[in-house]
Amino acid sequence: AHLEMLKDRFSVGFIHILDENFGSDRKYTAEVARTLHRHRMLWMASGVRVSSMTYDDIKFLNNHGCCSLKFGVETGSQKIMNVMEKNFTVERVFQTLKHCADLDLNSPLAVMVGMPGETNETVATTGRFLGKLSHVQGILPEQQLWSIFYALPLTGTPLYVYGRQMGLF
Repeated sequence: AHLEMLKDRFSVGFIHILDENFGSDRKYTAEVARTLHRHRMLWMASGVRVSSMTYDDIKFLNNHGCCSLKFGVETGSQKIMNVMEKNFTVERVFQTLKHCADLDLNSPLAVMVGMPGETNETVATTGRFLGKLSHVQGILPEQQLWSIFYALPLTGTPLYVYGRQMGLF
């Protein structure tokens, strides 16, 4: 009913889903995709984890009106990814983003800077990785829609625990 009201009253035809872990509950994700498709909505989801998406998942979402998945990749350095306790690899990120590119699905990234242990070398590794992804996606790096964030020690995160242990706050 809400989607119908948005369409009828405000001519909404696109929905942006902001979620910290979209796709982790496959049944819920499929139902969201089916519902939006049934209402002829185009949509995107932000906050998707590469570990939650397979090629078949991405293909299903794309076939149900999804035109973009924004992944919280944070880094192209396996060293920093391990510090962040991401529990997936840079190679997994590359493969997931390649699946998106193969299906002509836009996939902007969120990148984080300022993690403990970050060096000029890890930053350069991330830069090379982003360049490689741009090439695979067929998008010039300066035309990418990357979001770059500073590392924030949000309560309960490993960075918060580390900051407390180091007496930084």
